[in-house]
Amino acid sequence: MMRLGGLVLDVSPLRASRDFRFIFLARLISLLGIGLLVVAVPAQTYQLTRSTLHVGGVATTMGVALFAGSLWGGILADRVERKRTIQLARTVAGIGFLVLGLNSLLPAPQLWVIYLVAVADGVAGGVSGTALMALASTLVPREKLAAAGALVALTTDLGAIVSPAIAGVIIAAGGVAVTYFVAAAATAATVTLINALRPAPAPGTSHEPPWVALRTGMRFAARHRVVRGVLLVGVLSMLASGPMVLLPAYVDLVLHAGPETLGVLYGAPAIGAVVGALTSGWTGRVRRTGMALLASVALMPLGLVLLGVGGGVILAVLGLAGHGLGRSLADILRFAVLQQNTPDELRGRVSSLWQVQVVTGTAVGSIVAGLLGRALAPDTALLVYGGGCLALTLVLVALLSSLWRVTEEENV
Repeated sequence: MMRLGGLVLDVSPLRASRDFRFIFLARLISLLGIGLLVVAVPAQTYQLTRSTLHVGGVATTMGVALFAGSLWGGILADRVERKRTIQLARTVAGIGFLVLGLNSLLPAPQLWVIYLVAVADGVAGGVSGTALMALASTLVPREKLAAAGALVALTTDLGAIVSPAIAGVIIAAGGVAVTYFVAAAATAATVTLINALRPAPAPGTSHEPPWVALRTGMRFAARHRVVRGVLLVGVLSMLASGPMVLLPAYVDLVLHAGPETLGVLYGAPAIGAVVGALTSGWTGRVRRTGMALLASVALMPLGLVLLGVGGGVILAVLGLAGHGLGRSLADILRFAVLQQNTPDELRGRVSSLWQVQVVTGTAVGSIVAGLLGRALAPDTALLVYGGGCLALTLVLVALLSSLWRVTEEENV
């Protein structure tokens, strides 16, 4: 592959592993379909209720279900055939999307159906996401885990950029029902691609009760110095994603702009993340992976600080793009270091802790940022929040010497 200074995305896992190619395509199609619901579900909920409380209620319901599904998925991924686990979970989600579509065609669509499907989709998403992460890391050599992580991250970021725009077009042309049916079709394609994988039996031989198995995974994560450090860094990176809730007020009161600017700012982190993934070739060859991880995490609050002090659209876009760049690189390096240091029989449960971080960390960060936004001007709140996260990063650098001293050779 042609390289520009060793930066270009390393796609060798796609060439070397047939099963990883199917995983990559399945995840990309799945996220493009799921991304349609990010627009369709809130739009329909608000249309039915004219209540932002219900819009938030559906999102919270799905978040709680995703939390539970992630923990349960980690247990299943370590004791049940991973391929079938993913297929079953995505099939449940696809049926839910069909139900949403049929509900939308009723003369009076029912709100309780949306809440019910939110539960099913959250649990299914947690189970399938955890099992897929555990499976994907077994399909490539150890030295290619960073490259695999970059490709996995790229599917997420492309879905975040492309899907909302597609959803808007579909809803405008055919309504939310068509959007749900398209998401169901994408899920069916995902299940078909997963079916083409070779069998992936769970590696674990232990048949502990579920809560005991979960405790075993948590005990491993707490005692392993590198895994513990990576998970703590992950909490910080998710907290740093919270201030996105301040963007509407920032656009209105600081930039004095409209919804077009707000859309640009919401898309800026994803654009930065895609740039990070496409220029991530160096992540598979960097020697001091721990230090590179902490530096990447530091980019996230620095982006928020730039957003807070900027006061202009261009600086705001640059700050948010830098925030997204840091998140992308941190996710890639976290994936590689975490999988390199976790035995295969525990990968499902440790991956579930990663998934749980995404749900809880972002939720807590959003609440804290929202409280700051009530007490301070939006730009000041962003500056304070970014500065606080940057200070926490420096604290982690001081406390986690076992992590920032990790080199590629020590990732065993």
